[in-house]
Amino acid sequence: MEVRVDRHPAGLVVTQVLGEVDLAAVSALRVCFGEQLRTARSLVLDFTEASYISAAGLSLLLQTSAEAHLRNVPWALAAARSVLRPIEVTGLDGCLPVYEDVPHAIDAVLGQCTERSSFVHIGQAG
Repeated sequence: MEVRVDRHPAGLVVTQVLGEVDLAAVSALRVCFGEQLRTARSLVLDFTEASYISAAGLSLLLQTSAEAHLRNVPWALAAARSVLRPIEVTGLDGCLPVYEDVPHAIDAVLGQCTERSSFVHIGQAG
């Protein structure tokens, strides 16, 4: 697994995760995401190059969502099919802000910085 963090203007942080998000990767990602939620005004997790996500990885996304909510940090997930499928099968697409690509995820979190808007589920027009 590899992680790339890009800091953008206005406090937006885009974190790209490449490779497998398995049990071994979750500890490092938890620390990384936690630090970003403490310092960013908005966060996009880019899993478009992730090849696999385990149950531990799905749990991490739920924890990240809860922490973002507590800290009032708008966040979104852009995900590849290899990550989207487990999210959909488990029903997490109904509670995670999932987008099909990074530009849509960025638009969503930047829009939420001024007003809270609903997210677009994968497969819906919008």
